[in-house]
This record gives sequence, structure tokens and C-alpha cells, in this order.
Amino acid sequence: MASPEEELTHQQRQAFHAIELVLQWEGRLNTSHLMKLLAITRQSSSRLINDYKARYPEHLTYNASLKCYEPTEQSRPTLFSAGLENYINLMADRFCDYGSDAVGESTVLRMVSGHHSPSSLIVRPIIQAIRHQLRLDVAYASITSPDFEERIICPHTLINDGHRWHVRAWCEKNQDYRDFVLTRIRNVFDAEGKSLHGREHDQGWNTWVTFSIEPDPRLDAARRRIVAMDYGMTVDVSGNLTREYSVRAALLIYWLQQLRVDRYRERPEAQQIILTSQSRTDLEPWLR
Repeated sequence: MASPEEELTHQQRQAFHAIELVLQWEGRLNTSHLMKLLAITRQSSSRLINDYKARYPEHLTYNASLKCYEPTEQSRPTLFSAGLENYINLMADRFCDYGSDAVGESTVLRMVSGHHSPSSLIVRPIIQAIRHQLRLDVAYASITSPDFEERIICPHTLINDGHRWHVRAWCEKNQDYRDFVLTRIRNVFDAEGKSLHGREHDQGWNTWVTFSIEPDPRLDAARRRIVAMDYGMTVDVSGNLTREYSVRAALLIYWLQQLRVDRYRERPEAQQIILTSQSRTDLEPWLR
């Protein structure tokens, strides 16, 4: 006998996955969500939400004052993972370039497992603040300030550095744009009105820097050629094997960490690649 999930049509499976992700990470759902995500009519969107409600009535409740559905305490994923990366992937066409850079709400360098996933109760108000350009009052702890303290931030982009989720935001305490690790935010309090510090004012975000890598010169010629093949390096005008990257300055340290050129290793077999000497000079202002 087929399971209830196997009896779903392809459109229902698409819609149900979208419904669960939106409920999980936005905390509210209406017909316009499915209309935009699945390119369907309002009538089709309403029908698919009713199909989901009939099958999983305990997962959502209607908020008449906000004219939307909200998740219940029993709400849980039924078909696929409801991780934040799946939500970002679903929203890629609307909000971001899913890859090395972002043109909207989020940017993902590379997805890997191993770190604690941020709470949806923390992420939901941050997503709303990004969309509506709001100031947020949050309780945040850092390595330099381990006690949770309230800060006013103005978030503009979610970032995954390959290990952890961050939010890029203006920090009123430091009067600068900073990255805040989502799992270090204990509480998000009320919004504090409109923000005057959006993505367009973030110099580090809007500045692009270029750097090049090359095989560790301590390796012999045969091993340098192998490393060059691994990274798709080509011969530059000086006859050296290199590969060039162009990234946002605000994301530079994450790229260097991903490439493992953020520190020098004693063994060339462990190092394999290094920044070119010119790149080390060019990037120095952004690595202070």
C-alpha cells in the first residue's frame, strides 16, 4: 500500500515542501507565497493550501487579524528537511544568487554540516527585518563579550560561510557593519522602527576585491602541477600557475578560510596552495 506521501501529485509535493519551509522560517503563510514560488494562480495556491490543511490540520492555524496561516507547536516537516539551507535554496530565484554571491537576502558560500543550526524563532524576525529594512533589538554574545547584551542591529543579508550562518548588519554599538553569528543571538526583541543603514551603504559589502592563489612553491614541479589541476589554475602572463577570484570584501575572510589560505602551514603537503605575494599586499587593508 502506498504511503500518504506517495499518493501526492508532483505539484502537491512541491507545494507542501514550500508550505513547510515558509511556515518554518517565516512563521506566516498566505496564497501569495505559493503564487510567486510556483508561478501559479491564486485559485491554485488556495487549493493547494487547503489540500495541505486537510492532510495535516495540526500543522497550521489561521490568524484572522494578519490574514495568514501560522505554524502550530505540532508543526514539523513531513516530506523533506526543513533546514535553513533548504529555505534559502527555495527562495534562490526570488532573493539570492545561490552560490558565491548574493543579490538579495542571502548568500551561501558552500553548505556543509557540523555546526548547530540556528533557531527558526530567531531567524523569522531577522528575515522580516531584512525585507522591510527594520532595526532589531537582539541579545547577542561574542568571544570578546561573552555575556549576552542587547544591541540594535540593522540586518541586510544572511550569510553561510560554509560552516555557520551569520547575518550581515549595521551595529549601532560599534557604528559599523558587522557579521553576527545567528546561533549567538539568544533573543530577538521588538523591531525599533525603520533602518537608515541598508546594504547600499555597506562599503565592505559593495567593494569587490581580487586575489590569486598559486601552488605552494615548496612542492616540487610535479606536485605543483597536480595542485594546479585540482584548482583549475592556468598559466599567467609571468608564466606562473595561478587562479584568480573576485569576491566581496565583506566575505573575503570566509573565502580564505574555505581555501585554507588564511594561515601558513609548516608542511607543504598540508598547505598545497598559498596567496600570491601581490595578493597578500593587496588584501592587507581588508584583513586588519
